[in-house]
Amino acid sequence: MAYLILPIQYGVWYFSRKVLKSAYHPAVILCQLWFFVLLLTTVFAPDYYYSPMAYMLIIAMQISAVLGATFYYIVGESASIRNTRRFSQDFSHFRIIVYGSLFFGLVAIYATLKAQGFGLSSLISISGILQLSHAMSLARYEDQFQIPLLARIGQMAVFFASAVGGFNYSLNRGKYRTFEYFIPIIPSLLIALILTTRAAVLFNLTFWVGANLSGSLLGGGRINLVLITKRTAMALVFGILFIALMFVCLQFMRGGITDFGRLKEILLHLRQWPFGSIAGFGIWADTFQFDWSTTGGYYTFVGLFDQLGIQARKLGLYDQYVNLGSQSWGNIYTAYRGLIQDYTLTGGLFFMALLGFAGSISFANCVRGNAMAASLLMAVYAFFFWTPIVSFYGYMAHIGAFVLFGAYLNFCHRKTRMFYGTPRGAL
Repeated sequence: MAYLILPIQYGVWYFSRKVLKSAYHPAVILCQLWFFVLLLTTVFAPDYYYSPMAYMLIIAMQISAVLGATFYYIVGESASIRNTRRFSQDFSHFRIIVYGSLFFGLVAIYATLKAQGFGLSSLISISGILQLSHAMSLARYEDQFQIPLLARIGQMAVFFASAVGGFNYSLNRGKYRTFEYFIPIIPSLLIALILTTRAAVLFNLTFWVGANLSGSLLGGGRINLVLITKRTAMALVFGILFIALMFVCLQFMRGGITDFGRLKEILLHLRQWPFGSIAGFGIWADTFQFDWSTTGGYYTFVGLFDQLGIQARKLGLYDQYVNLGSQSWGNIYTAYRGLIQDYTLTGGLFFMALLGFAGSISFANCVRGNAMAASLLMAVYAFFFWTPIVSFYGYMAHIGAFVLFGAYLNFCHRKTRMFYGTPRGAL
């Protein structure tokens, strides 16, 4: 049945591209992302549960974002500008921030280890790392281990530094050594190694890519930039292979598994992570009573609720595991479940329309050379990137990183000079 929905999903992507006129627009990328999620799920997880009506809700969310984005161009100004504009590509304190991420990463690691009675010496040997990773995994799932506040602050600084790295890479690729733009990813890799959680690295990459896309628009000054270049395609292939390898390695460490003969078992287990969200959302939507009762934003901004003491965060956010198919159990329901529970279906559609509208505002202002708009645009990109999984705004470290990045754009932007916009792609 999913094969019948694929043309509709492709049509939504095609329509968004024609209406919004840029492959870089967040709403276009949202529709493109869901086309590939649906396609890959159909190919690699055909045995998973699928509800056509539930997927139509996912399409409705995308259309709401596109309509909200389009509404801005009806009531606002066009995103196109003259080829000549005033914009400075020069932002200060780059090296202080990216190298500082190593320090804050170390603080986050130390605070996390100390909370469980470990020291940095546990990281010296491979056997020590394996033992530590298994112990931390058990603590997270059996003892409800919560990451200490100091560690979360450290991760926030690392995410902010990653955004600075991706942003400056799009503007001044040759100004610094290539590896320096990617330094903030290192602490997240170490944190992932310790906690055996994939999210630490994926969050980091989201900040890097979102800021890179925003910087490309800001530096290019045009809406007709090419999103997929040869360089981008190579980076995507390398990134997918890297993430797949990371998933496998962390799953071995999480379970304390040393028998590589169980690789097939591990791969079948991991399949639910990239391909289980459509099934999870479908199972939930087919049994959910769509009424006017709401949770007031808890699932969308759970980190804020937890930090303010309004309602504590649940481990994994959703504690209901469902059979996705072939006895593969998962609790990934997409960000749309949270929007519907928080604001009702109508409110969730309106929320997506607001994000689409905000995406158009920040998109147009980036094209015009307004550096401050890049922070809002990155925030919209990030939420859309993570719609197949969960709300990206559900973590205080993410919200704090957005704020820090906005402050960086405001206070570290050097004197403006005449700049002639030239087309360039992401990465």
